[in-house]
Amino acid sequence: MDGTALSARHSLSPETAQLVARHKPGGPLERAFYTAPEVFAADLARIQYRHWLFAGYAFQVPKPGDYFTYKVGTESVIVVRGREGEIRAFHNVCRHRGSRICNTEAGHAHRLVCPYHRWTYELDGALVLDTRREFGVDRAELSLKPVAIENAAGLLFVSLADQPPDFSAALATIRQKMKPHAIERAKIAHQIDYVVKANWKIVFENNRECYHCPPNHKEYNTAAYDVQRDMAMLDPSLQPGMDAIVARANARFRALGLDEGDAMSTMTGVAFRCHRTPVMEGFVTQSMDGKPLSCLMGDIKAWDSGTLRTTVFPNFWQHTNCDYAAAARLTPIGPDETHVRGYWLVDEKAVEGKDYTLERLLPIWDLTNRQDWKICEDQQAGVSSHAYTPGPFSLVRERNVAHFLDWYLGELR
Repeated sequence: MDGTALSARHSLSPETAQLVARHKPGGPLERAFYTAPEVFAADLARIQYRHWLFAGYAFQVPKPGDYFTYKVGTESVIVVRGREGEIRAFHNVCRHRGSRICNTEAGHAHRLVCPYHRWTYELDGALVLDTRREFGVDRAELSLKPVAIENAAGLLFVSLADQPPDFSAALATIRQKMKPHAIERAKIAHQIDYVVKANWKIVFENNRECYHCPPNHKEYNTAAYDVQRDMAMLDPSLQPGMDAIVARANARFRALGLDEGDAMSTMTGVAFRCHRTPVMEGFVTQSMDGKPLSCLMGDIKAWDSGTLRTTVFPNFWQHTNCDYAAAARLTPIGPDETHVRGYWLVDEKAVEGKDYTLERLLPIWDLTNRQDWKICEDQQAGVSSHAYTPGPFSLVRERNVAHFLDWYLGELR
């Protein structure tokens, strides 16, 4: 890969170009968007290899030499903390014969050493071997190829593009609103790797609406106002009650020095959102019974700080409560398969068995995740049928799905 300019080099197949051209803005996608290998190839090149992808957390590399890897499609990235404390990212490709350098998902290394011929790189990517005499090339020309990386209040995003899209608005918003939760001082209490037999877009579409929540998410519905919010939009007589709930929550948020919230699950920017929503009155966090699941996180000083909902297209969302955060990282595997890593974060000082237990921490989001994956797999099975033709979106309850798909199509054009 020369310079990682994959999105610039990739041309849509004639069939994919026709699909994109005939799509009606605001509407669902045709069958081939979820099933065709050539569309999946375009998704990798135009979306995954270009946009900012959540790779992991800064606290996963606490010491110089700590690293983790993230793979999407054919590309693998090393995220490593340098000797001065800076976090860098590199393509996981040796500059000699192209071998993968780090073959483990995470580890610690004094230097990065290729297992093939032992070419060795400093943590800043510089080649240690003097190559001029034997290879006729100055070693300065053979450093590891860098990958763009940004730290958004402890969330690490990478872009494989030579010229990544502007990410400044998302960075500024996430850094400001996430700061009280101090994710950089959190830890992973547990993670679960799910393999969903559905296209990555179906998984993301599912996240962008709660029209499906009443019949599918009994547990989640007890802790959040998504369903009531949607009903208030459909029935104006319910809006004053929803407004009063939000006003009470915002008074509490202001008293805590937090940003004000909104019941609406709207996008903050074109390809991201980061805004606070209230949890159900009588609850202090998103849990099965409304009671705390761990000790307070970061610099949060009181219970019931709402939920900070953060979404970044195309692969990440996180719900950050006063005591824990639940997140998901999506990685496309094939046209009909997606890997989802679920994270549960708690404060770095939280002690398992004392401040939290997995038996209480996991259920509300693990249940919700598994319920969603079943829905997604059923939808994938249906859209794979030749009998499938796109139906209409709800202008109210599926507006965020339409927004996501309009963004997606815009990136393919």
